Amino acid sequence: MRTTILLLSVFATTISFAQTGKLITVDPGIERMTVYLNGGEVRTSTEVDLAAGLNTIELKELSQFMYVQSVQVAIKGELAILSVNPAEDRIPADRSEPRIARLQDSLEMLNTRVIELNDRIGANQAAKQMLTSNYDIGGSNAVTTAEALAKTADFFHDRTLKLNRDISADSREKLKLEEVQRNAAAELAKLESAGGRERKKVTVVVNTDRAMRTKVELRYLVANTGWSPAYDLVAANNTGPITLRYKAQVYNNTGIDWKKMNLVLSTADPSLGASSPALARWELGGGGGSGSGVDGRFDQGDYKQSQNMAPSLNGWNDASQHYEMITVSEVTAEFKIKRTYDIPSDARPYMVEVAEHTLPATYSYVAIPKVDCDAFLMARITGWETLDLVDGPANVYYEDSYVGESMISTAGINDTLDLSLGRDNDIRVERKELEDRTSRKVIGSERKQTLTYEITVKNTTTAPIHLVLRDQIPVSMNDQIKVQVLELSGGELDAPEGLVEWPMDLQPAASSTVKLSFEIRHPKGWNVSYRTRLRKQKLLF
Repeated sequence: MRTTILLLSVFATTISFAQTGKLITVDPGIERMTVYLNGGEVRTSTEVDLAAGLNTIELKELSQFMYVQSVQVAIKGELAILSVNPAEDRIPADRSEPRIARLQDSLEMLNTRVIELNDRIGANQAAKQMLTSNYDIGGSNAVTTAEALAKTADFFHDRTLKLNRDISADSREKLKLEEVQRNAAAELAKLESAGGRERKKVTVVVNTDRAMRTKVELRYLVANTGWSPAYDLVAANNTGPITLRYKAQVYNNTGIDWKKMNLVLSTADPSLGASSPALARWELGGGGGSGSGVDGRFDQGDYKQSQNMAPSLNGWNDASQHYEMITVSEVTAEFKIKRTYDIPSDARPYMVEVAEHTLPATYSYVAIPKVDCDAFLMARITGWETLDLVDGPANVYYEDSYVGESMISTAGINDTLDLSLGRDNDIRVERKELEDRTSRKVIGSERKQTLTYEITVKNTTTAPIHLVLRDQIPVSMNDQIKVQVLELSGGELDAPEGLVEWPMDLQPAASSTVKLSFEIRHPKGWNVSYRTRLRKQKLLF
């Protein structure tokens, strides 16, 4: 037995055969969907009974967003594939649009309910008319006691009030249902007037010497689908590991609903061709041709030609969708999703669970009192770089509480990932300017400004903590402005950036105080701002 495979790249040169013999029409559905960050690949198969001689197999009801040059057909058995031809197709509206059947069912239920309400309203109006017609108690010559009259009046009042309320409630419900009926009927008429939804089909002509039952495998690329990452980062306390829940938001706008679908998520790019680029001659001082210049860039002319077989990004996706550029690993990753999912073709994002990981973490606090007087608990996570993460938002939870949204960015990070778990009000941080060590003087042609700050950190928690205190000194961008550090209290200075750090370990109820002092000199006629104005929780360096 052998497997015959025909790629669509040769169908254009195939001689047109007279499609005689047995005609086999089948909807192969979708067995597995590989969803890329931008695009997808459909894989499916079906078994067919072939007759001896020519057979025409029509694989129908395929996505209208199929990229036709990507079609591949494989058939097992001793046979010859004569041609593979994708073509436009259209299926009836009631079969192509699931909303039609749903709207028809809804209208039927609405009609039934409206009829019931009409019957209730009619019965209550008849009962009310009966009460009105028989209000004369005992006839014109009867003598009625006051007590009997009161009881009868109460009965007529209560009964009439109930009937009126029932009629009003049913009438209001009827009006609302009739509005829903009109909207549903208008939407149904619009869908039915479309005359069916566009689809594509692939027609395969095969020739075999004998009748057989065989398997036809089909795969093709499709547009208007994709996924983006989303994460949950959960820390139960400030000593244990971090739980990372890797999720994906998958959208489907391919025109075909996915039912109990086996999904594979991939970071590959289906729009890239398989041909390698070529280097053009690097000419210096030439006439400005495609390969000239001093930057050493390669000539992309041949490379672009090699991309002709790849899907063009223009029209590759639905223009109504919003796309963002994200960073992915240089090595393609695939995630086989364990459970199946139902994802309708409505362009809405649906959450898919990818994986869950437990990662080791170390915890410390960071305080930047120049910006915010609270201390922030930071988790430094290790082991994440092997998980094939893609840049995306992360919901952060600490001690069963939602902290906020962070961002996982894989660019520029080595083997650790720093994550803020929020504020800790049990760590007190105070930063104040020492007036007795702050001065402003004019010396000759220069103006000298001395600034001194005292920063105190106190641990009021019941456990020892490690904290990194951060502050800054100004950085001169002009030779006429000179900055001199006078006191750092043992702080570590990053001179080019002007950042100062004080790592400290504090026992419960312990405190630590540091001082930061510096001097600024500049020509006395210059207007130099000594104090930066910072927005709360936003550090400007």
